[in-house]
Amino acid sequence: MLKGEIITCIMILIGSLFLYRETLKFEGHEVYAKLGPAYWPKFLLLLLMGLSVLVAIDAFRERRKGEKGGEKIPEPNKVKLRFLLAIGFILSYFYLLNIFGFILLTPFFLMAFMYLLGERKKIWMMIISVGITFLIIYVFTKAMYVPLPRGKGIFLDFSHLFY
Repeated sequence: MLKGEIITCIMILIGSLFLYRETLKFEGHEVYAKLGPAYWPKFLLLLLMGLSVLVAIDAFRERRKGEKGGEKIPEPNKVKLRFLLAIGFILSYFYLLNIFGFILLTPFFLMAFMYLLGERKKIWMMIISVGITFLIIYVFTKAMYVPLPRGKGIFLDFSHLFY
């Protein structure tokens, strides 16, 4: 299993390097204080390359330790239930997004999803979910100039306080 992870990471790294080389050919008008057409593809590919290297290093360390699946495998019924709950969370999130708005709904969605995935430290879940929400708001509204759903009624007024 770990050998497959290392090979997959190497393939992702090679593919990312190829795609990064292709982004060097992007042409566009660079406007002062705005990002050009090649910025986000380059940024995401560099991030992907870095993460694939980190995962490969972690898998290599696990392989050297000789740990081959020390974790117990969950029961198939529990896996199906978690999968269906995850789909339900995502569909509910998309449905409620236009009502409650991104800034109010996203932290609760992230906390619920982290709980579903097994995280039980409440303070950690709150810090991560609020932090990720504000990071996404900053990136999309300030760096990419993309509006996020603000909600309706009082939720719209609440969203106007932040962006």
